[in-house]
Amino acid sequence: MIRPNRWMSLLITVALCAPFAACEGPLLVILPGTLPDGVEGDAYNQALMTDAGGGEEWGIISGSLPAGLVLERSTGFIVGVPAQTGVFSFSVVATQGGFSIRNGERSFGLTILPKLTLGSTIDAARQNEPYSEQLDVAGGTPPYAYEVIGLPGGIVFNDTDGSFSGTPTQPDSGRTIRATVTDSGSPPQVVTRDFFFEIKPPAVMITPSSLPDGTTGVFYSQEVMAVAGFTPYSFAITAGVLPNGLSLPTNRRTGVISGIPTQAGSFTFTIEVTDSDSPASVDAQEITLVIN
Repeated sequence: MIRPNRWMSLLITVALCAPFAACEGPLLVILPGTLPDGVEGDAYNQALMTDAGGGEEWGIISGSLPAGLVLERSTGFIVGVPAQTGVFSFSVVATQGGFSIRNGERSFGLTILPKLTLGSTIDAARQNEPYSEQLDVAGGTPPYAYEVIGLPGGIVFNDTDGSFSGTPTQPDSGRTIRATVTDSGSPPQVVTRDFFFEIKPPAVMITPSSLPDGTTGVFYSQEVMAVAGFTPYSFAITAGVLPNGLSLPTNRRTGVISGIPTQAGSFTFTIEVTDSDSPASVDAQEITLVIN
């Protein structure tokens, strides 16, 4: 009985190969079996490897990677910053040279998810007015989980749908609130943003709603007042006309209607006041002025 040894194994291997040619060894096993998801605009770095432990050359034999990603020929790393979303199918080949050439192939599907984003602003609330607002969330993998900290009294946050509501009874000159949104991806994307949040005083309002009568040829001066909002105010006649001889100040900073009326009659006009807020609050009042 002949007992094989390592020299006999080598001779058998050589005999099975064509003269002066490399032998084809067992197939390489490419790992991992699946690739983790990527996120559009975020760096991606994933290693491919084989059971041979290194020294392979890599290539793509069918399909393609997402724009922005490449397969490094000498290392097997898939690297880059993906510039498009979707599911991308491709097949890779690994080749290990030497006396015994080994090859391996594997097909993959790589998913690139849209980046989770959170809008940069939320609207201010206004004292004694119902408030409704929604966090502006897009991308990622719905559904989302929400968290907001630092809200003033009178405003509540719904952590199920990302909405704000309430009727605040006190003004607040401004504070920072922090919102965190987490999507349902694996691994999840998380975005946190600080917002400036303000409860403004009541909107500007015109008072009174009527003016006393005037007399033809007699000097007339009466102020249409504005309250609340943010000063300074700006007044304008937006519909109808004032009686002949009466006008608002040219700088429109007050609602004083003055002058000497020259014509009797009943005159209906609309006066509008705009405050200095951003965005501004506006109030308008239709007034009828009688000149006797």
